[in-house]
Amino acid sequence: MRKRDGKRQQLGQFWLWQRPDTGTWNICWLERRPGDEGDVTRRKATTVRGGEADRPPAAAKDALAAHYLEHSRPVRQRRDEALVEDLMADWLKYHVSTLAAPDRYAVSVVHWMDFFDGERRAGRLGAAVTVADLTPSFQARFRTERAKAGAGGHTISRDLAALRGALNWAWKNQKLEHAPFIADVPPQQKAPARDRVLSLQEIAAIMNACSGRPEREHLIAFIVIELGTAGRPEAVLELNDENVDLENNLINLNAVGKVHLRKRRPVLPIARHVLPWVSGTVGKLIKYRVPIAERNRTPGGPTHFERETRSVKTVWNAVCAEAGIVGATPKTLRHTMLTWLARRGVPKEQRMALAGHAAQDTTARNYEHLSPDYLVAAIREVDAFFEALSEHTSAHLRYANDTLVIASLAA
Repeated sequence: MRKRDGKRQQLGQFWLWQRPDTGTWNICWLERRPGDEGDVTRRKATTVRGGEADRPPAAAKDALAAHYLEHSRPVRQRRDEALVEDLMADWLKYHVSTLAAPDRYAVSVVHWMDFFDGERRAGRLGAAVTVADLTPSFQARFRTERAKAGAGGHTISRDLAALRGALNWAWKNQKLEHAPFIADVPPQQKAPARDRVLSLQEIAAIMNACSGRPEREHLIAFIVIELGTAGRPEAVLELNDENVDLENNLINLNAVGKVHLRKRRPVLPIARHVLPWVSGTVGKLIKYRVPIAERNRTPGGPTHFERETRSVKTVWNAVCAEAGIVGATPKTLRHTMLTWLARRGVPKEQRMALAGHAAQDTTARNYEHLSPDYLVAAIREVDAFFEALSEHTSAHLRYANDTLVIASLAA
C-alpha cells in the first residue's frame, strides 16, 4: 500500500487507512511472506466511517490504540530508557483505575511530579526522568523535601509506595527490564500507632453539635455508618445504594467492580442502629446539604440542596473545635469501635474480619457472609455500643413520621 500524502495515523507497526470506496477505516500492518519473498500488507476493517484520509475520527484512533495494545510485542526498556512519568501514567490508567480508592494513588503521583519539577528548576534533573535517575540520593532528597513541606512519615511512605508500585507493575507487564529498589521511610520517622479513643460523651458532644443543623447532618450519618461498620473512612464515603443488600441485611464496603488489595473491604451484616441510615437512600449514602440563597428560594420550596460528600474533614474539624474535642480524626471512630469490641470480648477472628484485616479464601469470600452466625458477636456489640450512646444523646436515632425507627426494629 502506498503511503498517502500527508501524515498518517500510526502506532508502532500499525497504521490507519481509509477505503476510498466505502469510507471505512482499516488497521494495516506488514507481514513477512514465506520464503523471504518480501512483505505483504494485512488489513483489519473497523466499523468506523467518516473523517478524511489524513484526519481519522476519534473512534478510528481508539480502535487503532486498542489493536496496538492487544497485538504489539512488549518491549522491556532499560533503566536509562524508561521514562518514569510515562510508567506512572500507564500504571494509573491501566491498574490503579481498577482499585477501590484510586484517588489516593493519584495524589501521590502528583507529589512526585511536583518534586520532578523542583529538581529540574534546581538543575539536578533533565527534561526526561528515567528510572536510572532514581538513585538512593535522589530518593533521599524526595523524603527530605516532603518532610520540609510538612508531610508526615506515613504520608511520605505512601508516596514512595506509589512509585514502587508503578515500577513493579511496569516490570511485571514487561515494560521494564528491572525495577530498582525504592527505600521506605525509616521506622523512627513514622508516627507511633494512634491510641486515641473517643468516649461515649465525646461522640455525643460531636453529634449534638450537628443535630438540628442541616449542613452538618451528613456528619451524623457518617459517624453512625463508620461506627457501625468499623470501616475505613474513605470506604464509608464511597458507599452508595448499590452497596446495600436489604434483602440479606448486608452491606458491602467495597466499591462495585473494584479490586481488593491488602486493605480489604468486607461484606458485613447491618447493625440494627445502622439500618435506618442506609435504607431508602438513592445514590451516595453520605450527602451534605447546601443552603439555597434566600433570593433563589421559591415559596414553600426547599431550603437546601444535596451534594455527594467526598470528605468530612472540614466539618469534622469545625465540629470538634466547637465541642472541645482534640486529637481526634474521622479514623479515630474506627479505632474507637474496634477497641470497644476488644474490650467486650468479641473474638479476634471476628474483629479482624470486621476491620478488613483477615484474608479469605474463595469459599469464605463468596458464601461465609450468608451464614446466620456470620460476625454475630461483633454486630451484637456494635448495637450495644449505640445503646450505651443513647444515654448521652439521641442524635444517632433516626425518626420517620415522628416514630423512632430503631424502636420498631428492636421489637
